[in-house]
Amino acid sequence: MVPGSAGRVVGVSFEAVRGSAASEVLVSSQGFGLSIDERRRLLAANAAAAQFFRRELLRATTGWPLEYLRAYGAGSVLSAESPWKVGYAPQSWSNLVDHLQKQGFAYGTLVRAGLLTWNEHGDAVDRHRDKLMFVAHDRRSSAVGFVGIGPDGVARSATQLTPIHRPSNVLVGAVEQRGLLAGGAVPVIVDEPVDALAVSNAGVQAGGRWAGIPVYSGGLSTAQAKLLREFSTSDKVVVVLAGNEAERNQSAGYLLDLAFFFDKVRAVALPPGESLAGLAQESGAQRVHDLLLTSRPLMTYRASGRGFMALHSTDLDPPGTGPGL
Repeated sequence: MVPGSAGRVVGVSFEAVRGSAASEVLVSSQGFGLSIDERRRLLAANAAAAQFFRRELLRATTGWPLEYLRAYGAGSVLSAESPWKVGYAPQSWSNLVDHLQKQGFAYGTLVRAGLLTWNEHGDAVDRHRDKLMFVAHDRRSSAVGFVGIGPDGVARSATQLTPIHRPSNVLVGAVEQRGLLAGGAVPVIVDEPVDALAVSNAGVQAGGRWAGIPVYSGGLSTAQAKLLREFSTSDKVVVVLAGNEAERNQSAGYLLDLAFFFDKVRAVALPPGESLAGLAQESGAQRVHDLLLTSRPLMTYRASGRGFMALHSTDLDPPGTGPGL
């Protein structure tokens, strides 16, 4: 994210095209041009916003966000010590904008960071309102955007395309579980952030066995599969198949990308209507751990229609080993 020796920029997402030092211009993979100073400023604005959202959630005493997290057994994120720095964007017009302006961020920076928009009267207002906010990180572990959950309970990318953020190039959960992944935890790909939290809790209780990675409504991209491999030391990944038939087909299709980066691609299918967060709430983290141990090669899961085609693969369990090993 900063210039290397002789003015060289380290990283693959941005390319230097002219100038030097702080005035050097970068072109991102999205086609935006920005100086190194501006990139630093956009990253600082997102980091400050993440701290603001976190503070708002931790200071709350009532409201649907607390009820939602507790209902899904995710109340652990309400502890200040939680590695998951989940926050809350308050239902206000400009609390975040006012807060960041006091810290010296200009309107232009906040617009380009995806944090500010303009209402019909021309007033600067918060782009994010009344949402639980999960931080999205890039390959350098920088906070570049957010995934939001509204009162409807649906997780969506809250940050639009910006000079530093593309939804298909970021991950939620990898930085929060950096220690688990570095220690060999198996990444478990799920649809919902609350399911990822259930996996994370089960992983910690099982001595660092699992790390939950949510991909929400957009699905898993090739860039995200590659990014997850960069964070992981395990050569194995598990995909949880849940939801309706179309959602299961989409998740099964992750094999095509994951097989490029992981030697062992496994899957676990949940009964219709069930979720990992629900299982954890009803039966405890041990139930989630036991279920994940039953994973088998994803290629053995067939989907109807043309949503997923099983491939020939050498990813088979060696003789004498269990499917979850």
